[in-house]
Amino acid sequence: MKNLISNLLTRLGAIGSHPKDNAEVKMQKSLLIAFSGIMGPLGLVWSGIYYYFNEPIAAAIPFTYSVVSLISLWIFSKVKSYKIFRFSQLMLSLILPFFLMLSLGGYLNSSAVIMWSLSSPLGALVFMERKKALYWFAAYIGLLVVGMFLEQFMPATNNLSEDALIGFFVMNILGTSLVSFVIVHYFVGEKNLVLRFLEKKNAWIKEAFSAYVSPNLVKHLMENPDKLKLGGERRECTFVFTDLEGFTPMVEESDPEEIMGLLNEYIDKMTEIIFKYEGTIDKIVGDSIAVMFSAPVHQEDHAERGVMCAMEMDRFAREFSKVKREEGIALGGTRIGVNTGTVIVGNVGSKSQFDYTAIGDTVNTTSRLEGANKYLGTRICVSQATYEKCHNIRFRKIGSLMLVGKSKEVQAYEPIDGNDFKMDDVQKYQEAFDMMQEDKSTSLQLFKDLLSSKTQDTLTYFQLNRLESGEVGVISLEYK
Repeated sequence: MKNLISNLLTRLGAIGSHPKDNAEVKMQKSLLIAFSGIMGPLGLVWSGIYYYFNEPIAAAIPFTYSVVSLISLWIFSKVKSYKIFRFSQLMLSLILPFFLMLSLGGYLNSSAVIMWSLSSPLGALVFMERKKALYWFAAYIGLLVVGMFLEQFMPATNNLSEDALIGFFVMNILGTSLVSFVIVHYFVGEKNLVLRFLEKKNAWIKEAFSAYVSPNLVKHLMENPDKLKLGGERRECTFVFTDLEGFTPMVEESDPEEIMGLLNEYIDKMTEIIFKYEGTIDKIVGDSIAVMFSAPVHQEDHAERGVMCAMEMDRFAREFSKVKREEGIALGGTRIGVNTGTVIVGNVGSKSQFDYTAIGDTVNTTSRLEGANKYLGTRICVSQATYEKCHNIRFRKIGSLMLVGKSKEVQAYEPIDGNDFKMDDVQKYQEAFDMMQEDKSTSLQLFKDLLSSKTQDTLTYFQLNRLESGEVGVISLEYK
């Protein structure tokens, strides 16, 4: 039955169809033609009943509607002017019931036949914009008010019997109720169809877009589409930069499929960790990843999120590198820099293509901190700005770094993973570090004692080598 109605509407819509019509316009045309096709025969029935009761003027009005409606439909099929056809149908539906009421002597004598005029603004809701439908509804209200004032000048009775009046009351109520239900049913059906379409579309966009962009950014943009424009704002964020050591030479020496498989496996897991801590991927360039926290969505604990994310990425990267070396692939370690500061975040680019990113010295410093690991012997290098905001993570001091391109040194720290360090060793390191400024020889011995119990601590080796070379104070890093 549903397919039969759908096929019928499609065939009716073809009467005034135009190649440029979209699906909505085609449906509107089909419904309006169907509405006209139903109301025309009903008009003839009403006309015949009124004529039977010797009400020729009342009989002429619905008959006129049927004839004029048929003529306008024929004209529509020829000239394809939907606006004219639509206007004529809405206007006939509005005014003819009003004149029919006047001819029969008012609201009661006509069995409230003016109710049929309500089909005009209801039809306008389907076939026009909601704003324009309000005008048709206002016209309907106006006719009701005018009819109330004119009723005193109308004949007191007509030739309809009491049974006929009751019958017309029932038919008028039934008819207008049916029209109202059909229109509301149509609206609800269309709304549900649109909602289902939008849900599927949004789900598809979110799934597809999330393969390239952080889920929190996708969610933010879908909830705030106004943010999809050029521009930015100042905000404090935490940044995490990673780089896979020695990967570029591997690219030049390895099979393309093998190297891409290796890189995809590495990036996939790193991305999984980033999303776990709700970080936003700023860029992925080869094996390097730039991540930001607290943008676009504000995160009160962005510094701790950044460091915890860095520590988990470090654990994965070490295990990944170990497994690959056992497989005969000389994969290096991953260096990570973490920094916090105020930057400008937003969309940068052109109107046709832009990138959600961050701009500021904080970003450059993060990159420098990542590179500093190579000279310090560390894997994660965290700035003091980040360190001061992390109250639930333990660190040890690296020292004051003079990074390339900077005029002021940056205090750097290394986060402590309980799986790698004993707390006693961390305390001994801190004592040896603090002693460097007061008593070099004592500090030197403390670092030597520490290495005897933990030979793989590269940062301790770095501090010991500096002391043996006579270096203390600011660590000047000459690298690009």
